[in-house]
Amino acid sequence: MDDVFATRLKALRLSYRFKLKDVGDSVGCSLKTIGNLENSRKSPSIAMALSLANFFGVSLDYLFGRTDVETPLDGIKRENNFLCGETVDVNENKPRIEPEFELETFAARLKELRLARRLIQRNVGEAVGCHTKSINSLEKARRAPSIDVILALADFFGVSVDYLVGWTDDKPAANDGGSEAASPSPPPDEERKKLIGMIENMREENIEKAMSYIAFLGCGRQCGDKKI
Repeated sequence: MDDVFATRLKALRLSYRFKLKDVGDSVGCSLKTIGNLENSRKSPSIAMALSLANFFGVSLDYLFGRTDVETPLDGIKRENNFLCGETVDVNENKPRIEPEFELETFAARLKELRLARRLIQRNVGEAVGCHTKSINSLEKARRAPSIDVILALADFFGVSVDYLVGWTDDKPAANDGGSEAASPSPPPDEERKKLIGMIENMREENIEKAMSYIAFLGCGRQCGDKKI
């Protein structure tokens, strides 16, 4: 993640011929911080990622390499957009760009996605490599998640990062083709029907174990020992 983010951040800056200080001043950090981000020596916080995506007028999914489509998604909430052909002077005395991370929206969407798949918090925690208590805290909006956890959750639930953090209402995951919506899921085949039947006929005490294992198998990301 860091290498892709660093490469795209630097490419965006150079494409507008901005200096490190220009970008740092605009998003409220030092030029050293921007330099560290571009050289993969530092990982961005979600607040910093939002500010940078907002500043360059791109989606979070593009910035983190989840799509190659540079133009922002429809409906994205942003205050600044350099993709409209406007002349921009980053040295003007303008307020810093500080889009807020909508923690309450993130918490509500995480819980909604989990319940839609009939998973318990432990299932999600095991799938993305963090503790059940951490998932509980995220769903109650008690703390902000790390970028790694956000990316893992977006991959696991098959939604865009921008949707998960409340920056757009477009739910489908970003993809390299840039299609507006994800392809509909195919109908269950006979093997899937058998699996569903087996789960329905299980004893109550075994259902949780089965769901936990299925959630682990369904994780579309190699989850290590990440903690938040």
